[in-house]
Amino acid sequence: MDISPIILRLHPELSQQQREVIGHTGGPLRVIAGPGAGKTSSIQLRAVNLLLTGRAAPGELVLCAFGRDAAGELQRRFTTSAEDYNVSGDLTGVRIGTIHSLCHGLLAQHAELVGLGDDYRVLGEQEQHLLLHQEFDGIFGPDWDILSGRGWRDEVQTVAEAARYFDRICDERIDPAVLAASGRPFIAALGRCCLRYRKLLLEHGAADFGHLQVWADMVLEDGDIAARTGDAVRHLMVDEFQDTSRVQLRILSRLSETHGNIMVVGDDDQSIYRFRGSSVSNLLEFPRWFPGCRTVELTTNYRSHRDIVAAVGRWMDTSVNWDNDGHSLRYAKRIVPNAPEAHADYPAVISV
Repeated sequence: MDISPIILRLHPELSQQQREVIGHTGGPLRVIAGPGAGKTSSIQLRAVNLLLTGRAAPGELVLCAFGRDAAGELQRRFTTSAEDYNVSGDLTGVRIGTIHSLCHGLLAQHAELVGLGDDYRVLGEQEQHLLLHQEFDGIFGPDWDILSGRGWRDEVQTVAEAARYFDRICDERIDPAVLAASGRPFIAALGRCCLRYRKLLLEHGAADFGHLQVWADMVLEDGDIAARTGDAVRHLMVDEFQDTSRVQLRILSRLSETHGNIMVVGDDDQSIYRFRGSSVSNLLEFPRWFPGCRTVELTTNYRSHRDIVAAVGRWMDTSVNWDNDGHSLRYAKRIVPNAPEAHADYPAVISV
């Protein structure tokens, strides 16, 4: 553990667990961070510490969060901290953003490998749906009998349902050609429709958010590109890891193969995007993907009244999910409140 004296001087309140995170110098690290435990501060301070101790240059740091709001907050906190601690070097070289923006930057350099032009555009959800409407007959027409037999009644419903399936196919990194050859009528029809849609995306010079990740992963299947890209990233840090998907796990794994310095922070209890393809098992099984991984728990809640912390703990204990093999989908932890005197003695939890 190596922490810059200036951080220790300005943050005497840091817990031992937070110091372990901030002072982690290399190798895979998993941080299980409960609500209000200072996870974003730990990421930001660790990035600053790596710069202050000379273990990384600005251009060798990549910080990712799942959502744009979280990435923006991470950017603001890092910038403020770096200025407060007079960190030297060109801080614009530090890459902070979403995993999607990381994929966009990677694909922009190698678009031709997947059949895109350099001027490809990224489609938002509304633009994706508009393209599906515009090309409806070409994508769904050949399989309409099967799709309508499944209960897809009209164009609006079909576009909404198909977009959801196409996104999930991308999130799980499933080959639509395998689905098309499955022999199961509806699954095969979905696979064929997805293949036709993917072909149209390339023809239109476009990528939706799902295919942005799939094609970035395909680019990284080139060992030379993966090695060169990974060599330029000495430390990779990922927030909200409980909300990452299978294809995102593949991408992050490839980017850290050459150096092994990947830090992920998450809380399985706060996984809210399972309906959009996130896999909480990415966080729970992280040590299996990264042997030698170290785990640090941040379980002190500095934000909430002790009665709220206790009530949430009791509720979470009754809300454990299980996978098909009978394994718990929750990391066993006990969130504790900060010092009792941190909040006045008032009725913080009310049942209605």
